[in-house]
Amino acid sequence: MTFSWKIPPWERFEDCTHLAVTMLDQGDGQIRCSTQSARGDDAIEALADLLMTPGSLLGLVPSLPALIGVVVRRGIDVTWMAQPPIQVGRDDRGRWQIAVADATDVTVFSQTEISGLASRLQSQYGRSR
Repeated sequence: MTFSWKIPPWERFEDCTHLAVTMLDQGDGQIRCSTQSARGDDAIEALADLLMTPGSLLGLVPSLPALIGVVVRRGIDVTWMAQPPIQVGRDDRGRWQIAVADATDVTVFSQTEISGLASRLQSQYGRSR
């Protein structure tokens, strides 16, 4: 697989354009959210930036079994950083469900989608540096 960018987002020298909220299952019904900013022209590029930037939590995706998903939002919003309007719960089959109250310019990525993108990136670019 090839990617359409000329310069990968994690190698760009530009301001961040997206905000990402990573959700982890802490057990006992507790969810931990971590917010960070990312570069990219769209949500997939922003997620790729998170996956491949050195020191990023998401760079550890294969060893993060507690990963629930990531919500990527276009634009940087300090209110979202402090308290993202995201609800996480399990459906009647025990699968994680993510709902976003303010769904404007928002993309939700499941653990499966994140792992798939991580595999494709690692196969083309190697592990995050």
